[in-house]
Amino acid sequence: MLLCLLLAQASVALADDVRQFSPKYDYVMTVNRSTMAVVDSNVVVSMQITAIQDVPALQSVVLSPEIVDTVNMRKAELPLIFLNSKNQHVYFERDLKNDYPEALALRKKNGKNLDFEYLRTVKYESWMDDAVLKLRLLSCSCNRQKDRGEIVLGGFPKEEKVYKPELYPVYLLPPADKSVKVREEKGSAYLCFVVNKWDIKPDYMSNPTELQKIHNSVNIVKNDSNVTIQKMTIDGYASPEGGFAHNTMLSENRTNSLKAYLQSTGIAKGINIQASGRGENWDGFIKYLRNHGDVPQREKLLSIATSSNTPDDKEKRMRKETPQGYAYVLKNVFPELRCTNYNVIYTVRPFTVEESEKVFETRPINLNLNEIYKLADKYSNNQEKYNSIIRKAYLLYPNDSYINLTMAYLSIKKGEAGDAAEYLSKVKNCPEKTMNEGLVAYLKGDLDKAIQLVNQAKSQGVPEATPQLEEFGKIKK
Repeated sequence: MLLCLLLAQASVALADDVRQFSPKYDYVMTVNRSTMAVVDSNVVVSMQITAIQDVPALQSVVLSPEIVDTVNMRKAELPLIFLNSKNQHVYFERDLKNDYPEALALRKKNGKNLDFEYLRTVKYESWMDDAVLKLRLLSCSCNRQKDRGEIVLGGFPKEEKVYKPELYPVYLLPPADKSVKVREEKGSAYLCFVVNKWDIKPDYMSNPTELQKIHNSVNIVKNDSNVTIQKMTIDGYASPEGGFAHNTMLSENRTNSLKAYLQSTGIAKGINIQASGRGENWDGFIKYLRNHGDVPQREKLLSIATSSNTPDDKEKRMRKETPQGYAYVLKNVFPELRCTNYNVIYTVRPFTVEESEKVFETRPINLNLNEIYKLADKYSNNQEKYNSIIRKAYLLYPNDSYINLTMAYLSIKKGEAGDAAEYLSKVKNCPEKTMNEGLVAYLKGDLDKAIQLVNQAKSQGVPEATPQLEEFGKIKK
């Protein structure tokens, strides 16, 4: 619940010499500040009080805070405040404390003002919205109480009602996509070879695991009856240590060896494989250096790696100029650069809405955006399901203009201006983007800019701009 605050000040009459002032019906004190606030499911009452009048011996002044609805005759009592004389304070601590465990008990010293804070809570109930905070004053002596009046401190402030306009964000359905859906299943394997050899040894070191990775990726596609495999590409890389020509030869031979192995076994039998030996993996090395600041002599290594020197000269310079850094990358980085990137490229058939539902749960990447939007439209009356489908579509196509426009639409519906603005930054210029930018401006508190942008959207033919301007007009009145 929104935090509602009331600041009230109240004071009772003061006298020039309060120690000699003995009123019949009131007690001389000042409530310097009072606050009644609704926080979550509780009402928090805070007061700062100055007790001025002395309390006669063997007596107490009892302050009773109450939240009172005088119309419906309801009230909620808060813990009491005891202002005790010296003897009465001893009596309270000895005999009354257990009876009033939440009470605030203070000793009032004669001739001195007593300043104190009071902070207590009570469970919020809806009737309290129209109630007031009161402070009843009682004096107590020998179990007899006398009414010393009350102070009305006020109620919750009545907030000025500001018209909250209805918002009309917009989005666009992606056009029907009749083009062939081409998809890819990608991965990387790190095969181990005997030094200066290129034949595939399936049981050598970590090769069983790495070959199984390729097998799994191919099977994901092969076992999908909705797709047709077009080809498979494998690109083999060597690390930058050793001679460039020798490494290029190794990468080519090892890649061709892997191609032959995949085609001769059940892993990729019958699939058209395009194999390329890419030589030394300098691009991967440079990327690693840029992303890892803990590499010794990193800046110097990066400078050498990005220089115009030949690959062999680069390696010689690293050995000579960065011995510590070169020893580190030789052990910790170069093994990762000896990789084989593989890619299974396939096409996917079109789907009906009913078919899309199952595919969306198993292989959502096989749907195009138009198919996903048609599936979402099936749940147009189920906002939670619709939103779930759209959010998943965003994860699949995070940079698509249509899906970002729709995500902005949903964010505006929830009043999330920051998220909506971020989504709109990835949307191509169009009237619908202008319209939603106007609503973001309104959510950020800039009504004039909002009206300007919505007017612009109206001139561009956005139908929702007309009722939106009418809604904004109600704020201006």
